Amino acid sequence: MTRAPEPTPWEAQAKALIRRRYAQLAAADSFHADARDKAHAAGVPLPWYDALPPRVAGVFSGCGWPAGALTNWDHSTVVDLGSGGGLDARFVAEHLPVDSQVIALDLTPELLARVLDTVADIEGARVRTLAADMERLPLADGIADVVIANASLNLATDKTAAFAEIARILRPDGCLLAADLVRSGPLPPEILADPMAMASSLGGVVEEEEFRAALAHTGFRDILFTGHRPFGPVIAVDITAQKPSR
Repeated sequence: MTRAPEPTPWEAQAKALIRRRYAQLAAADSFHADARDKAHAAGVPLPWYDALPPRVAGVFSGCGWPAGALTNWDHSTVVDLGSGGGLDARFVAEHLPVDSQVIALDLTPELLARVLDTVADIEGARVRTLAADMERLPLADGIADVVIANASLNLATDKTAAFAEIARILRPDGCLLAADLVRSGPLPPEILADPMAMASSLGGVVEEEEFRAALAHTGFRDILFTGHRPFGPVIAVDITAQKPSR
């Protein structure tokens, strides 16, 4: 496992802002005021969602539903990268074999506490929580069958480093399933001028071709961007990418 360089002062500051913002959201239960509508629009199955305890249902804060793209549930380890409040992790854990595991990884410890609350009443795979930076993953090479990410890759200050880490922890033939944000043209001036833009998921949004090129540069193949849909001033997309077998 090759250790990435320490973050630059700007990266460290951006990560501190991200951590602080999401800690505040977790403490205030301020994820989405209209969580059910957002979850429905993102593709979360409503019969499953409506059966959740209200406090659990309220933690939805994604831009899609990459967990729903899993069709083969015969996996031993799934990593939920930027797990937020843990709704994706819960869904995956409920569907995996009981001897499997979901590793819910997030930069913000306060969110990981919510993950434990979110999965407390389920039966299924074990859910482990891990506080870590997606650009410097403290996980072994080839540990994951699948990595899912829901509106979290845009928060990476060095996306090539994050994608390289995802490729490293995936086994050969492993898959990245993500929902994320891309832009078409420059971001609006008011976002560029906002010092909190990076922490609010918008400052780190890149063009689709830049996103695709970074994935290809780190070794991914069969890269697909589908399901383009408006998401405020940017575009939400579903992303699949395969790590080659060799």
